[in-house]
Amino acid sequence: MRIEGVITQSGEIQIDGYICKDDLKIATSFKLDTGFIGYDVAIPADIAQKLSLRPSRDEEFITAAGRSRFPVGDDAYLCLGSNMYKVSYMIYYNPFTLISITFLRQISEIVIIDFINNNIIIVLK
Repeated sequence: MRIEGVITQSGEIQIDGYICKDDLKIATSFKLDTGFIGYDVAIPADIAQKLSLRPSRDEEFITAAGRSRFPVGDDAYLCLGSNMYKVSYMIYYNPFTLISITFLRQISEIVIIDFINNNIIIVLK
């Protein structure tokens, strides 16, 4: 399975997909975050609320703004193309859905970044 993404004008890598729970599915653009580790995705609070996600606990994170506590859980799925992956997540108060480089490394065989045409091709396992 192959999916495509883009490199935005601000230099961010972005791929389109869905966050799912049960029969609910919300389209989102994922920004690849090389500094986001420990969880597969960071989900904006509004998407988490629409999906009725039920985080299992709060966890402390160190961010650029200092230490903060965020809800975390694992009752969501990430859909890319026709592939669906159970993911661990944190809920945060930002409008962008993040996908960790660690998770992308686990689910992909090849990632091709074309800086000339500003696109990215990901071949999923």
